[in-house]
Amino acid sequence: MDRNVTETLIDLLLIESDHNAKKKEMIDYVVGWLKTLGLEVDLVGDPNNPAISAYNGYNGLALSGHLDTVPIGSNWTMEQGEVEGNRIYGRGAVDMKGACACMLHAAKALMSEDIDFYVLFTTDEEVRMTGARSLLHTHAVKNASGIVIGEPTDLKVAYKEKGVSQFDLYTYGRTAHASMPQLGDNAIMRMYRLLGKVDEYAQEARASGKDLTIGVNVIHGGDKSNVIPDQCHAEIDVRVPFPLKSKEVEAGLRQKFKGHEFELRVPHEVPAFQTDPGSPLITSALEQLGTQTIEVPYATEAAVYCTEVKDILICGPGAPSLAHAPDEFVEKDALQRALDLYIRLAKQAAQG
Repeated sequence: MDRNVTETLIDLLLIESDHNAKKKEMIDYVVGWLKTLGLEVDLVGDPNNPAISAYNGYNGLALSGHLDTVPIGSNWTMEQGEVEGNRIYGRGAVDMKGACACMLHAAKALMSEDIDFYVLFTTDEEVRMTGARSLLHTHAVKNASGIVIGEPTDLKVAYKEKGVSQFDLYTYGRTAHASMPQLGDNAIMRMYRLLGKVDEYAQEARASGKDLTIGVNVIHGGDKSNVIPDQCHAEIDVRVPFPLKSKEVEAGLRQKFKGHEFELRVPHEVPAFQTDPGSPLITSALEQLGTQTIEVPYATEAAVYCTEVKDILICGPGAPSLAHAPDEFVEKDALQRALDLYIRLAKQAAQG
């Protein structure tokens, strides 16, 4: 365990853990680390994507992170775990293995003083957040005095975030030979007309002052260029500001689609989250960091945990703009500042 936080982060970056990868190697590494420190460790939820609940005592602050990442993607110029000057590169460096490495080292420091605290790690945050929902039923979440979620904020303190919903939009038509399109009904062209309505709705929402973002990020339609397609499917990412609900967005889109044939489903939703910006945990973090409170545009597991824990903050090393981007990196000095913050907040929580 005689490693610094940079070395531990490189270890984590070199373990593939995107949503397509098996999580066993990552789980074994992290559980081994925590058990070596002397923490009690439980695995809960989906055996293929388990959540980790580690604890010393039955009270105190919970340090929370996710070990999964999105796929590496293309257009990288740096290698996983490559270090250049003050920067450590790799998929997950900011989102959010950097913070997880800090939390492992915070656990090491807290165990040396026998401080009560929890560590909560999930492995499916980038997909459905079922791990966080499994952790809701553990004493770690039910007894925690507060939760620090280490998503990237450039070490500013976030108290408010947008919700995220996936909308699945379907159109249907009738196949025919492409040389005789009048005999068919093109589902892609039906989708084209509806996506224009989606854009209209998004522009009108922004014009009315709603900080709503809608992205059509996946589309599937047709099987062959010489066949009129009879099906088309679009996945629409909707980011909903507090206190707007996805049901309101769904109702607005359905109104826009009137007169068209379509099917609209909402298979996944994480509501928007907001907590008291003057809470004890947030006040303490602001005093230590000398930064300000912010809102973040992405969704975190705070939206899940807030049903059980009221004092939650979001704060981690790295720029949010680097999440999911090529050549993602975090800076060494930001890791050290995050590590110091997590240790101090946990000690204060233990002192009441």
